[in-house]
This record gives sequence, C-alpha cells and structure tokens, in this order.
Amino acid sequence: MRISTSQIFQSGLSAMQGAQSKLNKTGLQLATGRRILTPADDPGGATQSVQFKAAIKTTEQYQRNTDYAKPKLEYEESQLVALGNAMQRVRELVVAGNNDTYNPENRKIIASEIRQLREDILDLGNSEDANGEYLFAGTRSQRQPFVVGDEGQITYVGAEGPGSVREVDITSNRRIATGDTGAHVFMNIPERSGLLTESVLAPGNSLNGTPGVELKTEVADLQRSLNSAGQTFRIRFEDDGGTLMYKVLDLDGNSVKDQNGALIGGPYVANQPIDFAGRRVTLTVPNTTPPTEPADGDEIYSRPITQVSIFKTLDDIATAFETPATDDTTRESLSQATSMALRNLDSGLDRINEVRTSVGLRLDTVDTQTELNDERLVDLNSTLSDIQDLDYAEAISRFQLQQTVLQAAQQTYTQTSRLSLFDFL
Repeated sequence: MRISTSQIFQSGLSAMQGAQSKLNKTGLQLATGRRILTPADDPGGATQSVQFKAAIKTTEQYQRNTDYAKPKLEYEESQLVALGNAMQRVRELVVAGNNDTYNPENRKIIASEIRQLREDILDLGNSEDANGEYLFAGTRSQRQPFVVGDEGQITYVGAEGPGSVREVDITSNRRIATGDTGAHVFMNIPERSGLLTESVLAPGNSLNGTPGVELKTEVADLQRSLNSAGQTFRIRFEDDGGTLMYKVLDLDGNSVKDQNGALIGGPYVANQPIDFAGRRVTLTVPNTTPPTEPADGDEIYSRPITQVSIFKTLDDIATAFETPATDDTTRESLSQATSMALRNLDSGLDRINEVRTSVGLRLDTVDTQTELNDERLVDLNSTLSDIQDLDYAEAISRFQLQQTVLQAAQQTYTQTSRLSLFDFL
C-alpha cells in the first residue's frame, strides 16, 4: 500500500484538528458550567432541560402573582378592620341615641358624629393602594368607585358582576381574587328590618327611560306600614273615558282597601302622592306640553327593598336623630328608625366579617402556595442541574487528557512532516 506525502500531512492535520475541537468543547463546558452545549450533545437531556426550564418560568410567574396579590389583600384587610370599627361606633351611637334621657340637642350631636363617620367610611371606600389603584373599584381600578350626587346620595360606579374583580393564577389550576368590589362590601347589604320599601316602574311602562321621571316612597303611617311589611303592591293606571284613573292592587290583582274598607283609587293627579297600606308613593313627571303622564295599563310596583347600602342606613338614622321626638308619635317613629338601623347595621357588620374571613382565607392560601412554589422551584432547579450541569472533576480530568492527546498529535505531526526525501538531498 502506497501512502503519499499529502495523505500523511492530511492525516496528521485531521488528528490535531479533532483533538483541538474536543479540547475547545471541554474548555467551553468548564467556562459555562454546562454539560449540554447543543442538543446534539444529549438530545434526551436537551429535551428535558427545555421542559424543566418552562416549568421553572411558570412557577416563577406564579410566585410573582402571589407577590402581587398578598400586599393588596393585606391592605384590604386593614381597611376592613377600620370599616368594622367605624360601623361598631355607629351602632353604639344608635343604641345611646334611643335613650329617653337624651334631648333633641343631644341627638343632633349624635347625628353629627354619625354623619362624620359616614364621611370616614366613604373615604375608606375610595381608598387607594400603593400603586394608586382604587381598592374597592374592581377591574375599574383607575376610577373612583364612590361618587356623591347633587343631593348627597352616594352611588357606586365601579365594576360589578362576573369578572369585576381581578384574579391571578397561583397554580396551574387555581386562581385567587385580589380584592372585592365596593358594591359587595358597602352597597348590596341584605335589608333585615323588612320595613324599607321602594317603588319602580313595571317592565313595559310607557315612562321607562323618560328623562325627569322619578319615584319616591315614604312611610305615611308607621303602624300600617308595619302591618304590610314584606308585601308588594301594584299601582295600575287606566283610562276611564278620557280621565286617567289609578287603583291599588295586590300581586294577585285584587283591589286594596283602606282602613275604612273603601277601595283605594281615584283620578290621577300628576306629582301628587298616592297613599296606601301606610306607604306614600309619589310619581314625579316633567312639566311638558302635552303633559307627561302614565298611559292606560301602566303599572308601578311598590315592593320591599331586599338590599340596602351602608350609606343609606347611616343617612336614615342620622335624619331620624335630627328630627325632634317631642310626642308619642315622633318617639315611636324614632324607636322604629333605631330598630331598623340596628338590624341593618348588624347586617352590614356581618357582611364586613364575611369579607374579612374571605380575605383571611385567601391570604392563608397565598402564604401556603408561596411555600409550596418555593419548594417546587428548589426541586425543579435541582433536577435541571442534574441534567445539564457539568461534573467539574470529570471535565477537568478529561480536559487534561485531551491536552495530552493534542500535544501528542502535534509532536507526531512534527516528526512525520520531516519524512521527506528532500531532507536527505
């Protein structure tokens, strides 16, 4: 077999290049601390590394979510504590104000403190967190949730309904709410006295959506209002030969009678109150030409209020204390107003405690899941290290061996390159 000079040179060069390549790879492994530099080094290990890195990134995102949720929930809990303290103080004032030893001036002082507590509670409802987001506005966190109307009434304009509260993932199959809406905490409180009523236009009423139309409900006769508490009535308008008449019906369509046994009804007069069952309902319509009035067949529902806001409860009891109780009738009205207020204050305190419990449970869940995620990160990183990290002792030994191999290849090439007839001429 004949071997040409070029083959000898090429063989020696290839040996040096191969040894140098292996040495360079081992050096890069030592520099990076990674055993797998390219997928070709270990296809199975490379695949597992990608999977574990994705799991680590996901778990780290869960940890960031818990880091976001925890301070918001802790701040909400502190605000709820302050809210509960304010409500408890109002309850103490209501109990004290119902004492017969108090005179009208004393009760006005109590009413003044209640109204100040109402302002404090409004400030709590509009509180902002460290990021400048409104705590009880739900997903509308950049908008003040509670606004005061021209007549002093407070309205909630934050987010409501499904999806109204921001939620974050803390595991692959668990989400947690980072707050509660002001509607749930302050506004939609179960009405427990059974005495508060409201009037609404029935569906299909011709006045629905008409600007300037208002309905107002008052207590006209306390005792009769108590007797009809919890009932719903219908005020029905009918055209009787060009004259608009009204009559009061129950839900079954039976006519309602007054205390003398006469049917309640008569010609409708715009903006004049309609009295029945101890209630007084006033339909206010705009002054237009032709006059705005109900159509034949229109109805108004007078029904119990199922929910009442904390602010309305405070407004009503403050107004009751500001009204002098100088005779048996006014004293009875005050007693009934304090009874209503106490029941609805207790309902509000129950709601606050319910939300506080929910917040506490969520905080406990966040703390527990944070610990679990930390443990998972340790396990994932440990397993990933086993797969892709370099065994330095083995790599250093291999590096030294490869250096020796390279040096041998270089010396062999040097000696071989001298095997030429020209060297002997």
